[in-house]
Amino acid sequence: AFQNCYSLASITIPDGVTSISSYAFYNCYSLASITIPNGVTSIGNTAFQNCYSLASITIPDGVTSISSYAFYNCYSLASITIPNGVTSIGNTAFQNCYSLASITIPDGVTRINAGAFQNCYGMAEYHLKPTTPPTLSNTNAFSGIPADCIIYVPQGCLEAYQAATNWAAYADYMREEAA
Repeated sequence: AFQNCYSLASITIPDGVTSISSYAFYNCYSLASITIPNGVTSIGNTAFQNCYSLASITIPDGVTSISSYAFYNCYSLASITIPNGVTSIGNTAFQNCYSLASITIPDGVTRINAGAFQNCYGMAEYHLKPTTPPTLSNTNAFSGIPADCIIYVPQGCLEAYQAATNWAAYADYMREEAA
């Protein structure tokens, strides 16, 4: 719909829209602000890829998955809210989001795919809410993690996360969330 609108800086999507299709805002380099209505239930692959200026976004509660490449190369993205209904985070969904410093993975997430948070060099902390470690499709989901980044897991779940398939690669970064 707005692919390659290089100068588009701000947009409000009207109520009644239920889906943001694949490539909808692809290469909208100047897009810094977007309002997504609560009726949106799906965000397609590469929907916001290469939106270099996008600083923050709130994903509506009805969205259940973050598609592959959804926010890939959103270099300025410093704040994002992932709703509780999300169950999966797609391949490279947040790869190269250099400005993200903290993110909360809600309790309902059961799968984090390849490269989902790869090269998020500014990340200081992840807060994982699922008591059962989500499936990691491989060990590169968090590759490029900063040396001082902390992955917080729920109280009593540290050993389960550290032993889970592909999570073991990040065992040294894990701590239990404070009570």
